[in-house]
Amino acid sequence: MTRLSHIFVAIAISFSAGALGLADTAWDLSTSAPGYKIQGSVEKTNTGLHIPLTLNAKNKKGVDTFGKTIEDLVVDVDYETAERLHVKISDKAQKQYLVPDSPLGLERPTIKHAAENPYYDFKYTAKPFGFKVIRKSDRATIFDTTNLPLVFEDQYLEISTAVPENANIYGLGEVTAPFKRTTNVTTIFNRDDADTFYANIYGSHPYYTEIRDGKSHGTLLMNSHGMDVITETNRITYKVIGGVLDFYFFVPKDGSPNSVSTAYTDLIGKPFMPSHWMLGWHHCRYGYPNIDAVETVVKKYKEANIPLQTAWIDIDYMDETKDFTVDNVNFPQDRMIKFGDDRHNDGQNYIVMVDPAISANTSYEPYVRGTEMDIWIKKPNGESYIGEVWPGYTVFPDFFNPNVAEYWEKEIVDWVKLIGLDGLWIDMNEPSSFCLGPCGDGKVDAGKQPYRWTLSQEDQDKMHAEQLVALEKMGQVANDTRNLLYPKYAINNGAGNLSELTVASTAMHYGDIPHYDIHNLYGHAEAYVTRNALIKHKPELRPFLLTRSSFVGSGKNVGHWTGDNHSVWSYLKVSIASVFNMQMFGITYSGADVCGFNDNATEELCTRWMELGAFYPFARNHNAIGQTDQEPYLWNSTAEASRIALGVRYEIIPYFYSLHEESNRLGTAVWRPLIFEYPEYESFADNDVQILLGTDILLSPVVDEGKTSVDAQFPAGIWYDWYTYESLTGTSNKKEKKYTTLDAPLTHIPIHIRGGAIIPTKTPKYTIGETYATDYNLIIALDEMSEAQGRLYIDDGESLNVKTSSDIDFTFKKNQLSVSGKFGYKKAEKLGDITIVGATHFTKAKINGKSFNLTKSKNNSVVLKGAGVDLTKSFNVQFS
Repeated sequence: MTRLSHIFVAIAISFSAGALGLADTAWDLSTSAPGYKIQGSVEKTNTGLHIPLTLNAKNKKGVDTFGKTIEDLVVDVDYETAERLHVKISDKAQKQYLVPDSPLGLERPTIKHAAENPYYDFKYTAKPFGFKVIRKSDRATIFDTTNLPLVFEDQYLEISTAVPENANIYGLGEVTAPFKRTTNVTTIFNRDDADTFYANIYGSHPYYTEIRDGKSHGTLLMNSHGMDVITETNRITYKVIGGVLDFYFFVPKDGSPNSVSTAYTDLIGKPFMPSHWMLGWHHCRYGYPNIDAVETVVKKYKEANIPLQTAWIDIDYMDETKDFTVDNVNFPQDRMIKFGDDRHNDGQNYIVMVDPAISANTSYEPYVRGTEMDIWIKKPNGESYIGEVWPGYTVFPDFFNPNVAEYWEKEIVDWVKLIGLDGLWIDMNEPSSFCLGPCGDGKVDAGKQPYRWTLSQEDQDKMHAEQLVALEKMGQVANDTRNLLYPKYAINNGAGNLSELTVASTAMHYGDIPHYDIHNLYGHAEAYVTRNALIKHKPELRPFLLTRSSFVGSGKNVGHWTGDNHSVWSYLKVSIASVFNMQMFGITYSGADVCGFNDNATEELCTRWMELGAFYPFARNHNAIGQTDQEPYLWNSTAEASRIALGVRYEIIPYFYSLHEESNRLGTAVWRPLIFEYPEYESFADNDVQILLGTDILLSPVVDEGKTSVDAQFPAGIWYDWYTYESLTGTSNKKEKKYTTLDAPLTHIPIHIRGGAIIPTKTPKYTIGETYATDYNLIIALDEMSEAQGRLYIDDGESLNVKTSSDIDFTFKKNQLSVSGKFGYKKAEKLGDITIVGATHFTKAKINGKSFNLTKSKNNSVVLKGAGVDLTKSFNVQFS
């Protein structure tokens, strides 16, 4: 969480360089740079090409612009798979930092032979060196550096690609902004910030997808250093302050965005599979005064009949905000334990927060143990680096130290076991610090300090000046000739100095690696180590872990919430784009703080946000200290909207769970923008306010104040209203924007089912466990051909290593429902009701020789009640 002395909220979704105070250097190309040329022979390797480069310069003009020019480079081109090309431009001497080939960075696949018949071509020019990646199917050039500068210095890399005018670019983050990238600078450098529009925030994902003429491809720059990515009218430019240019290109055969996601997650890892309970509704706030207040919230949820699956407690429970402790006055240990027991007895769950920073206090056992094991981040002189976070002066575990796993595992397992937790929430792991540099030097045992934002501006300025002197005095490791504190190229970091409000860039990690090189990996590494600790605690269960900071590949270990947003309408709207981005980045279990974290929610805003947030993959209401209460039962309209929307979520939970299994297996998104499912529709390119759940359910939420209708876009085909089954027909016009106006009174979110879909459902109950105990039902929504298809995945809903499961296909054709597939899970519930939408002429059905009478239901539908068929083998249902 971020506590601000003042909050600036960018309401307008617009951008200009002047508005953000960007230096001209962020926009300019290094046109005077000499570039590089091939020097020697291009070698064919088992996996592709090895190309030696040298500086293309007769004199020193255009060199050492922002760092020391590296004269000799190598380009390694690996045709890794038919749909993935790897192009790495690195220094011949191999002194530049690479993202580690390990779970703390990215585990690279072992490639022994070049892919046969790839879906792309790689072309290059010799002098100056440049390259193109070309999609074979339509000969589209999807990445083109020719005729654009290539700069390779120890602290500045620059490379650009040409793109079409008004290109449909999506991704590059983490950033709070509309989904489609416009002309702007996206800065990638992990930072604790309250979701300021267009600024760098918690995570680093230098990845984008482009959709062009109905086909898509993806591009990843695997680099952990801070960077600016400039999207201009006809180009994308990367400006990076270290490392190498390590590119991966994803070019699937069919060119669909879903296939790009599959190819991308083939490399970075598939999103983790959540347990059933994780898909229920969650509630938290920062600022509950005591355990009584938390218990009251749980009680009032129940009284209002608003489903609540998981109760969370923020840092309020801690003794002086120290990890692995409790405030024995307001959150006594026995009450904390009983609270968890009560949740479990009621079929609910229990989560608390843990931060990485450890109080520097010799009477505090986690500090003593870590000091004895020597696992803290260091200063260049080898002493522990001490910053400041919630408990005062703190040390930071070095998650790259081989001994840290043993240390962290003990702290995590002992704590989770003691309190009876179902998982953890890791925050402040960018890493965040409340000061500049090693402000805690010589201040071990100093205790809790006044928070910076509570001081006068004069005192803050004085303290900052003193901290700056101490930071510069700390120096940097002697054998590193780079300027780690003040690189000459200054990325557009919202905090300014790279060391502001985080661990200093000159601090040292295990293996003599400066924090400068590894900053963006810190939360990612913590997530990996923490997940392993949770698995050690309960090896048979899927661990629950939610992180604020993330990197490429984090989604295989953790979920993510979009951070400290605001109770403002623009943040409700942009939360959709933020979740879309996380889906693209392979973190499908993601969501925003519902009703907003900072500022005060109104009844109308919270009502609309509950309607939308009920469908976030990770769905939680969360509020900040000092803000007005925003529990959904406080307002009648919010309570009613919550019951309706969460009722739908719980009803479609089998569909949701099947989508997550598909995501875990294939890497596809749970939330999808229309353009990703219908890339041929140019008219959908900038629609980031409607959401497809998978392929078959379309949400059209109200995201503007005072509105009681929605202008929605629909692709071609029949779409049925979820509530009434009334139908409408989408447009086949792929160029022009066509809208249908939908009524949306305050407690209503418009939802539609795609004609041609079969949706597995349950009868919604108060908890996920109670819901899953009911029979499965089917909604068969017929298309123009009176056909439909669907899928249901079933397992025990919690095992880390699934032993038995069922993967069931439903097909409706020629008046018959066919149920087939793999039936490995023998404890599956029965199939109960079958609703057919789009046909009223059916009156009877027959299953395994038994006849049933159908009843007419809502508009345009009939229902077979109580089929009572076990979902353990194939069967057919004939309708007449």
